[in-house]
Amino acid sequence: MVWDDLLNATAQLLHNVYDLFYSLEYIFSQFGNVFTIIFTPINFAFNFIKGFFDGIRATPPTTELSYTFTNEIMAIFNSIPHWSLFMWAVGAGLSILVIGWIAVHILKL
Repeated sequence: MVWDDLLNATAQLLHNVYDLFYSLEYIFSQFGNVFTIIFTPINFAFNFIKGFFDGIRATPPTTELSYTFTNEIMAIFNSIPHWSLFMWAVGAGLSILVIGWIAVHILKL
């Protein structure tokens, strides 16, 4: 009878100790989640600013043209009279339209 009571008391003590450690594990995991939630935006801002300044200091990579026109195609464009003047006018017109669009949106503010 004494051994049964001692065994039950030991089992109850171990159960209570397990519950205590399980509760502590839950509490500390929740603290970890809170710290993660708090420090994620700070970590994002730090990484963004660090990458921004690293990108400013780095020399840009040299890029090569990825498109080429054959001589036959260039001959077609070169055969059009005043082709360079026409392209200049189209570029200037598009630039004026874009500047006007930007001005209209700025004036709406």
